[in-house]
Amino acid sequence: MNTLEILKAKINLKTTVLKFRISIEELEEKHGHRKDLINSMKESLNDLEHFHSVFSQFEDEYYLECKANLRHQIIIAEQKHEIDKLNKLVTNLHEGI
Repeated sequence: MNTLEILKAKINLKTTVLKFRISIEELEEKHGHRKDLINSMKESLNDLEHFHSVFSQFEDEYYLECKANLRHQIIIAEQKHEIDKLNKLVTNLHEGI
């Protein structure tokens, strides 16, 4: 998954939450007697807000894991370089013997 996809999903989720809020306000103004529909939409809005909260936590964890992964890749590259140096040293020692 790339950063652009995460950003796109985050924007889409925020847009959907906003649309729900606007729709609920409009229903309350124009069709306030439709409590069944309004309550259902409010429950759905609460679900969406919860999903947004969880999504944000996953996003934070994803970025932390990306940073940790990069650090591990750097360590691996450093270790490979060290192994190459030691292999060259061993080869030079064998040739010197």
